[in-house]
Amino acid sequence: MTGNDVVSLVEDCRRGKPGAWDRFLERYGRLIWSVALRLGADNAEAEEIFQRTWVAVVEGIDRVEHPERVQSWLIGTARNKTYQLFDEQRRLRRFGSLEAADDRTEPTEFDATQEEDALAHEAGVLAHRAVAELDDRCRELVTLLFLADPPLDYREISRRTGLAVGSIGPVRARCLKRLRALFFEMYQPAAEDDS
Repeated sequence: MTGNDVVSLVEDCRRGKPGAWDRFLERYGRLIWSVALRLGADNAEAEEIFQRTWVAVVEGIDRVEHPERVQSWLIGTARNKTYQLFDEQRRLRRFGSLEAADDRTEPTEFDATQEEDALAHEAGVLAHRAVAELDDRCRELVTLLFLADPPLDYREISRRTGLAVGSIGPVRARCLKRLRALFFEMYQPAAEDDS
Protein backbone atom coordinates (compact mmCIF):
# COMPACT_ATOMS: atom_id res chain seq x y z
CA MET A 1 0.00 0.00 0.00
CA THR A 2 1.17 3.53 -0.68
CA GLY A 3 1.25 6.18 2.03
CA ASN A 4 -1.98 7.69 0.66
CA ASP A 5 -3.68 4.28 0.70
CA VAL A 6 -2.70 3.79 4.35
CA VAL A 7 -4.00 7.23 5.33
CA SER A 8 -7.28 6.54 3.49
CA LEU A 9 -7.63 3.19 5.23
CA VAL A 10 -7.10 4.74 8.67
CA GLU A 11 -9.60 7.49 7.87
CA ASP A 12 -12.14 4.90 6.67
CA CYS A 13 -11.72 3.00 9.97
CA ARG A 14 -12.18 6.21 11.95
CA ARG A 15 -15.39 6.98 10.07
CA GLY A 16 -16.69 3.42 10.44
CA LYS A 17 -16.84 2.89 6.69
CA PRO A 18 -18.18 -0.61 5.87
CA GLY A 19 -15.39 -3.10 5.28
CA ALA A 20 -12.63 -0.76 6.49
CA TRP A 21 -11.79 -2.75 9.62
CA ASP A 22 -11.79 -5.98 7.60
CA ARG A 23 -9.25 -4.44 5.22
CA PHE A 24 -7.19 -3.15 8.16
CA LEU A 25 -7.17 -6.61 9.73
CA GLU A 26 -6.26 -8.26 6.45
CA ARG A 27 -3.38 -5.80 5.99
CA TYR A 28 -2.00 -5.75 9.53
CA GLY A 29 -3.27 -8.85 11.35
CA ARG A 30 -0.18 -10.94 10.61
CA LEU A 31 2.04 -8.10 11.78
CA ILE A 32 0.54 -8.24 15.28
CA TRP A 33 1.18 -11.98 15.43
CA SER A 34 4.74 -11.61 14.16
CA VAL A 35 5.62 -9.00 16.81
CA ALA A 36 4.35 -11.28 19.58
CA LEU A 37 6.13 -14.36 18.20
CA ARG A 38 9.42 -12.49 17.68
CA LEU A 39 9.34 -11.39 21.31
CA GLY A 40 9.00 -15.02 22.45
CA ALA A 41 5.25 -15.59 22.75
CA ASP A 42 3.87 -19.03 22.01
CA ASN A 43 0.71 -19.47 19.90
CA ALA A 44 -1.70 -19.22 22.86
CA GLU A 45 0.07 -16.11 24.15
CA ALA A 46 0.12 -14.61 20.65
CA GLU A 47 -3.66 -15.11 20.45
CA GLU A 48 -4.13 -13.22 23.74
CA ILE A 49 -1.72 -10.49 22.62
CA PHE A 50 -3.57 -10.23 19.31
CA GLN A 51 -6.89 -9.72 21.11
CA ARG A 52 -5.47 -7.11 23.48
CA THR A 53 -3.74 -5.27 20.66
CA TRP A 54 -6.85 -5.31 18.49
CA VAL A 55 -8.93 -3.79 21.31
CA ALA A 56 -6.27 -1.08 21.79
CA VAL A 57 -6.20 -0.38 18.05
CA VAL A 58 -9.98 -0.03 17.77
CA GLU A 59 -10.08 2.21 20.85
CA GLY A 60 -7.00 4.24 19.87
CA ILE A 61 -7.23 4.69 16.09
CA ASP A 62 -8.66 8.20 16.54
CA ARG A 63 -5.54 9.24 18.47
CA VAL A 64 -3.02 8.24 15.78
CA GLU A 65 -1.33 11.55 14.94
CA HIS A 66 0.42 10.33 11.79
CA PRO A 67 -1.84 7.88 9.93
CA GLU A 68 0.88 7.25 7.36
CA ARG A 69 2.94 5.70 10.18
CA VAL A 70 0.17 3.49 11.51
CA GLN A 71 2.36 0.40 11.04
CA SER A 72 4.98 1.75 13.47
CA TRP A 73 2.23 2.65 15.94
CA LEU A 74 0.76 -0.82 15.58
CA ILE A 75 4.15 -2.47 16.18
CA GLY A 76 4.65 -0.38 19.33
CA THR A 77 1.16 -1.23 20.57
CA ALA A 78 1.68 -4.96 19.97
CA ARG A 79 5.06 -4.77 21.75
CA ASN A 80 3.52 -3.05 24.75
CA LYS A 81 0.75 -5.64 24.98
CA THR A 82 3.33 -8.43 24.73
CA TYR A 83 5.44 -6.97 27.53
CA GLN A 84 2.30 -6.41 29.58
CA LEU A 85 1.28 -10.07 29.23
CA PHE A 86 4.79 -11.31 30.06
CA ASP A 87 4.84 -9.07 33.12
CA GLU A 88 1.48 -10.42 34.28
CA GLN A 89 2.68 -14.01 33.79
CA ARG A 90 5.89 -13.31 35.69
CA ARG A 91 3.93 -11.82 38.60
CA LEU A 92 1.50 -14.75 38.56
CA ARG A 93 4.38 -17.23 38.75
CA ARG A 94 5.99 -15.30 41.56
CA PHE A 95 3.00 -14.30 43.65
CA GLY A 96 0.21 -16.68 42.65
CA SER A 97 -2.22 -13.91 41.61
CA LEU A 98 -2.10 -10.41 40.23
CA GLU A 99 -3.82 -9.12 43.37
CA ALA A 100 -1.13 -10.65 45.56
CA ALA A 101 1.54 -9.22 43.27
CA ASP A 102 0.01 -5.75 43.66
CA ASP A 103 -0.25 -6.13 47.45
CA ARG A 104 3.11 -7.93 47.73
CA THR A 105 1.83 -9.56 50.90
CA GLU A 106 2.64 -13.17 50.12
CA PRO A 107 6.13 -14.39 51.06
CA THR A 108 8.11 -15.74 48.12
CA GLU A 109 11.34 -17.64 47.73
CA PHE A 110 14.09 -16.43 45.44
CA ASP A 111 13.93 -18.17 42.07
CA ALA A 112 16.81 -17.67 39.63
CA THR A 113 14.53 -18.31 36.64
CA GLN A 114 12.11 -15.63 37.81
CA GLU A 115 14.99 -13.22 38.27
CA GLU A 116 16.23 -13.96 34.74
CA ASP A 117 12.70 -13.44 33.39
CA ALA A 118 12.43 -10.13 35.21
CA LEU A 119 15.80 -8.94 33.90
CA ALA A 120 14.97 -10.01 30.35
CA HIS A 121 11.63 -8.23 30.55
CA GLU A 122 13.27 -5.08 31.94
CA ALA A 123 15.84 -5.13 29.14
CA GLY A 124 13.07 -5.52 26.55
CA VAL A 125 11.11 -2.61 27.97
CA LEU A 126 14.22 -0.42 28.06
CA ALA A 127 15.12 -1.36 24.48
CA HIS A 128 11.61 -0.37 23.39
CA ARG A 129 11.95 2.95 25.22
CA ALA A 130 15.37 3.52 23.68
CA VAL A 131 13.95 3.02 20.18
CA ALA A 132 11.19 5.50 21.00
CA GLU A 133 13.85 8.08 22.01
CA LEU A 134 15.59 7.93 18.62
CA ASP A 135 15.02 10.74 16.14
CA ASP A 136 12.33 10.09 13.52
CA ARG A 137 14.75 8.96 10.81
CA CYS A 138 16.58 6.46 13.02
CA ARG A 139 13.37 5.16 14.58
CA GLU A 140 11.87 4.56 11.14
CA LEU A 141 15.04 2.93 9.82
CA VAL A 142 15.44 0.62 12.85
CA THR A 143 11.77 -0.38 12.57
CA LEU A 144 12.04 -1.14 8.85
CA LEU A 145 15.34 -3.01 9.21
CA PHE A 146 14.48 -5.19 12.19
CA LEU A 147 10.71 -5.31 12.66
CA ALA A 148 9.18 -5.31 9.19
CA ASP A 149 7.25 -8.42 8.29
CA PRO A 150 8.08 -9.71 5.81
CA PRO A 151 11.70 -8.45 6.01
CA LEU A 152 12.49 -5.64 3.58
CA ASP A 153 15.48 -5.36 1.27
CA TYR A 154 17.55 -2.19 1.04
CA ARG A 155 15.82 -1.08 -2.20
CA GLU A 156 12.41 -1.10 -0.50
CA ILE A 157 13.81 0.63 2.60
CA SER A 158 15.35 3.24 0.29
CA ARG A 159 11.99 3.78 -1.41
CA ARG A 160 10.19 4.21 1.93
CA THR A 161 12.76 6.43 3.63
CA GLY A 162 14.22 8.40 0.73
CA LEU A 163 17.74 7.31 1.72
CA ALA A 164 20.09 6.21 -1.06
CA VAL A 165 20.73 2.46 -0.95
CA GLY A 166 24.44 3.08 -0.42
CA SER A 167 23.83 5.31 2.60
CA ILE A 168 21.55 2.90 4.49
CA GLY A 169 24.48 0.94 5.97
CA PRO A 170 26.33 3.98 7.38
CA VAL A 171 23.11 5.56 8.69
CA ARG A 172 22.17 2.18 10.20
CA ALA A 173 25.52 2.04 12.01
CA ARG A 174 25.05 5.55 13.43
CA CYS A 175 21.50 4.78 14.52
CA LEU A 176 22.52 1.53 16.23
CA LYS A 177 25.37 3.32 18.00
CA ARG A 178 22.90 5.93 19.29
CA LEU A 179 20.44 3.17 20.25
CA ARG A 180 23.13 1.34 22.26
CA ALA A 181 24.05 4.57 24.05
CA LEU A 182 20.41 5.31 24.90
CA PHE A 183 19.84 1.75 26.09
CA PHE A 184 22.84 1.81 28.43
CA GLU A 185 21.93 5.27 29.72
CA MET A 186 18.57 3.85 30.73
CA TYR A 187 19.88 0.48 31.93
CA GLN A 188 22.84 1.57 34.07
CA PRO A 189 20.87 3.53 36.70
CA ALA A 190 18.52 0.56 37.15
CA ALA A 191 21.49 -1.79 37.55
CA GLU A 192 23.15 0.54 40.06
CA ASP A 193 19.98 0.78 42.15
CA ASP A 194 20.00 -3.00 42.57
CA SER A 195 23.56 -3.16 43.87
